Amino acid sequence: MKKTLLLLVLAGLLSLFTACGREVQTEEENQYRLYYPVAQLEEAAGADAIVAREIVIDGAEQMDAETLSAALLRKLLGPAPDAGVASPGRNGVTLRGVSIAGKWAQVDFSRAYASLEKLDLTLADCCVALTLTQLEEVNAVTITVEGRPVPQRGERTFVAADALLATTEEAPRPITASLYFYDPMSGNLRAERRALSLYEGQTRTDALLGALLQGPESAELLPLLPEEFAILSAKVEEGTCYLNLSGDTQFEDSGELAIESLVASLCSLKNVERVQIVVDGELWEELDGVPVLQPRVFSGN
Repeated sequence: MKKTLLLLVLAGLLSLFTACGREVQTEEENQYRLYYPVAQLEEAAGADAIVAREIVIDGAEQMDAETLSAALLRKLLGPAPDAGVASPGRNGVTLRGVSIAGKWAQVDFSRAYASLEKLDLTLADCCVALTLTQLEEVNAVTITVEGRPVPQRGERTFVAADALLATTEEAPRPITASLYFYDPMSGNLRAERRALSLYEGQTRTDALLGALLQGPESAELLPLLPEEFAILSAKVEEGTCYLNLSGDTQFEDSGELAIESLVASLCSLKNVERVQIVVDGELWEELDGVPVLQPRVFSGN
């Protein structure tokens, strides 16, 4: 019976999330949405299993993204606002912390979160993710319990592209990747874990390379690609990303590291195993003094 109910509820969630997308508050400056499971799930099967309630967060305009996220989640875990919904924190769940980096929110709950039954856990995960991804600063959410993956399902990151967090067709679909930049403290490359927005007509490589060209979000890291760096095209075939660069490229003194940052970042995508640099559509021995004839792989730092 519970398995059947879970399947029916999940089917209802699909229609709900497709309809709601990532609508941002417009009527009132500090108005946000909290997402709750309906109180009577048996009556919700095939319909909306999660519904939104609007609230106002006083002083939200002065909060950074982490402070605002924590305020929203503490409200969500508090008493249910009415009899029609249930609080995900009704069994004593408390928030231990929220951190956001690269539009990626890491949410840590108390041990009580791990005691939720399968259906309640699924709904709680979705409520948390929907509540946070309404913020422009959050594209993906990872939930842990006392710093560790939730035992019932292991580690999972929820993004709006997930089936249960489906966005409207016009909205961007977030993907996850690691972008590699220069760490002056170590003199090596360091990954910046990011959730990237994939718009209609874009490939994953397009989104990743665009973000890499914009540079790091962390003040501790430095970009390696020159300002006028030109990427002519990028395509992936059978695990190889063919990256077509301009023959006029000049790296100054960071050529080898710049190429490595491109290779490492592209290889963080699931469908990329190696990168072949081509120059103006052809294989070259070198590009501004950097060997590029052979395909490159990234083995990690």
